[in-house]
Amino acid sequence: MMQRRWLVATGGSLITVACLLGILVVLLPQGATNGFDAAWNTAMAEIRQPWMLAAAHALNRIGGGWVATVLVPVLIGVLMIVLRRWRAAVYAAIAFVASAALVQLLKEIYARARPDDMLVSSDFGSFPSGHAANAATIATVLWIVFPRVWVAVAGILWTVAMALSRTLLSVHWITDTIGGAMVGAGAALVVAAAVLAWASLGWQRPESTGGPLAAEGKAPVSLIRPYRPSDRESLYDVCVKTADAGGDATGLFTDDRLWGDVFAVPYAERHPDLCWVVESADGRTVGYVVATDDTDAFERWFRDEWWPTRAENYPLSGEDPPTRQDGIILYASRRGPARETHARDYPAHLHIDLLPETQGQGLGRRLVETLFEELRRRGVAGLHLGMNPENNGAGAFYERLGMHRLDSDPDTVMYGVRFDGAPFAVPNARPPVDRTACRRR
Repeated sequence: MMQRRWLVATGGSLITVACLLGILVVLLPQGATNGFDAAWNTAMAEIRQPWMLAAAHALNRIGGGWVATVLVPVLIGVLMIVLRRWRAAVYAAIAFVASAALVQLLKEIYARARPDDMLVSSDFGSFPSGHAANAATIATVLWIVFPRVWVAVAGILWTVAMALSRTLLSVHWITDTIGGAMVGAGAALVVAAAVLAWASLGWQRPESTGGPLAAEGKAPVSLIRPYRPSDRESLYDVCVKTADAGGDATGLFTDDRLWGDVFAVPYAERHPDLCWVVESADGRTVGYVVATDDTDAFERWFRDEWWPTRAENYPLSGEDPPTRQDGIILYASRRGPARETHARDYPAHLHIDLLPETQGQGLGRRLVETLFEELRRRGVAGLHLGMNPENNGAGAFYERLGMHRLDSDPDTVMYGVRFDGAPFAVPNARPPVDRTACRRR
């Protein structure tokens, strides 16, 4: 996927440039020590103030030693685990180890001498700066896991402050800190690319915040990210606003939450690691994909554990013929394993919904491709889904994603995709399945 290639290219480029910088300042005759580095070192010595030195000494303690290599990574890992992101915590741990190892390797290779007027003691090797590398790794890891503008800005400020503090204390040349920052950020990006799907990072490059989309009045979209428990209410909202063949179903039922309790929220509760959301530039959740990798197991859980906690909220009307709301309630009450014949060859299934303001930007494709990549990683054989025949654009969208028509009935059009290379099922090869009321999309 594009985001993985971008992460590898960017991270690899940063590490490569850092290595070339090391050659420039160390291996070439005279290097840069007698030029820019020396001038910067002199300038820092001339502007030193007591408060600057106090701040620099504090950063020296925070950015190195056991605090930087043990305490800070542990605290970041604990934060991610508390937020139910344990795989992201593993990613962070690997990134910190990779960054530190690369820094030590380059220190041994270049063996650059430190400035003569150091104000603090330090270990062997001046290039690259371990403090600056660690700061950049922290900044990049947090931005990858929590892609927010303010996280990026805070990370940049933290890295720059750490780099300046090292030169203010004359413990590093300025090029050491530049190289260190590139190594730290590059290592975090490359590791992110390696564990992107497994860690459910869901990282996507931000979309443009201006241009044609803004001119058309569509909200610019910032990112696609993994589901969080705080998104739960938004799933209810997006679900009902897209439930009527892609249109707004608000007010059609006596309780709008019925839609989400059947078609969205149980998936996020059962499989939060198979749920991704679209977050707008202003922080709203405006779309999602939810899924299960084992339909029969999910339907058993839905029947035995989920629906019994919800059924009393949705009594049947008693009308004859049954209302549309009755149809959804009856469909939910009849769900269970072995009812969907496609689940044998296509064990996973999904539901995807996007508010109108996000459509036409390629976000649906990116959501589904993110899910498909994770299902392939898990070794899932295939996926199926059902759609409302009245939702005219959905079929073409699914076919563009490589999905094929499966045997269907008049109320629901079924699509499937195989991930293991096996041929797809021939339409109409099986008897129709009762999917009454499961035709909202």
